[in-house]
Amino acid sequence: MTPIRAATPKDAAKLIALGAIWGSAFMCIEVALQSFSPLLIAVFRIVFAAVLLVGFTLAAGLRLPRAPRDWITMTVVGLFVATLPFLLISWGQQHIPASMAAILMGLGPFAALLLNHAFTSDDRLTLPKLAGMLLGFAGIATLVGLEGLLSGRAALVGQLAVLGAAFCYALSGLLTRRLSHLDPRVSAGGVLLSAGLYLLPVALLLDPPWALRPSGEALAALIFLGLVSSGFAYLLRFQLIKDTGAVYMSQVSYLVPVFGVFWAWLFLGQVPREAAWIALVLVLLGINVSRLKRRRSQPAG
Repeated sequence: MTPIRAATPKDAAKLIALGAIWGSAFMCIEVALQSFSPLLIAVFRIVFAAVLLVGFTLAAGLRLPRAPRDWITMTVVGLFVATLPFLLISWGQQHIPASMAAILMGLGPFAALLLNHAFTSDDRLTLPKLAGMLLGFAGIATLVGLEGLLSGRAALVGQLAVLGAAFCYALSGLLTRRLSHLDPRVSAGGVLLSAGLYLLPVALLLDPPWALRPSGEALAALIFLGLVSSGFAYLLRFQLIKDTGAVYMSQVSYLVPVFGVFWAWLFLGQVPREAAWIALVLVLLGINVSRLKRRRSQPAG
């Protein structure tokens, strides 16, 4: 695997952009659910994104891998980076609002931290990373509060589904490094293509869309989910994992709740509390702290 490097300001800008894009996905899912089932939302997100990324890859003069081992890895990664989380989030949002789903996704870095500390040698737990993640978690806790996480027994299953999606993303971040020898455009396109090849027939068999008459708003939300929140965003995600490691990239989960709440307030009228602004400061501070390096003691003399 290609060794990771220290994050740069450009990487931080990519991380923030990714947080804004993924934060908007929960709002779009809530709108798309007005006309589409969770299964159709998941499959169309994957298909739209796969067409975009594969087309972009071929236009750039790159080729999809030929080695069967790469395709096996991409299929496994696709299961955890697209198929399962897309299904779980869409299904969960039938029972909880967009802002709550975005907040719950902020718990993903803790799973990523444990997985990468246990299974990698160059992405280990350090005091700055731990301090940064604790600050980020404090921001999430400030934003949602205990009452928000536990309110309503009917929403519990939906909350658990979204938490399951967060764990899938954390695991996929670890698996994605197995594709670090490939260009990020190739690996991103191949992963989504492999997911679409097995999920599309299932969706057409179980939930055929032929009789649907979706609203223009729902259709626009679905297209945005596929082309931007999945296609463009996954290209950023794979690049960040390759360059800076899964733990650094996983900190996007601290930004997603902030942007998710903001977009839900702006477009869906889900008014945020004042605590959201405190959370934003803590989240951004946590990201900066996690980038700090521990100083090594210098020998005397």
